[in-house]
Amino acid sequence: MKRFIQSMLSLFPFPFLFHFYEYNSHLSNQEASFLFPLFLFFIIGIGIVSRNEHLPLFIVLNFLMTALSLMLGHFFIDDDGSWFKPFGRDVAIIFVSFFYVLGQLIIRGIRKGIMRHRVKD
Repeated sequence: MKRFIQSMLSLFPFPFLFHFYEYNSHLSNQEASFLFPLFLFFIIGIGIVSRNEHLPLFIVLNFLMTALSLMLGHFFIDDDGSWFKPFGRDVAIIFVSFFYVLGQLIIRGIRKGIMRHRVKD
């Protein structure tokens, strides 16, 4: 059950939600003030939760999360050329997904290093 919950959290489409929140804040002329704190919160949270997943499973789940984010972005976010310039909405989602997964890998590495250090003591 624990691994199932970890897998479901890894599939959470945060890159889609990142751009959905950012783009809708832009449309309503508001500042997306919670964007960066939520980004860090999810990177740290999912990185800690997924520390025990095997790396191939982690990569596959994050690939599926990126595909899910792209699919949701296609249906719910307009491909506004003036906002997502110069590359477009899909590349922007992939770009955020890359840094999201990279942040999770860093947190996983830090967390595993701390756990190994505790075992040695």
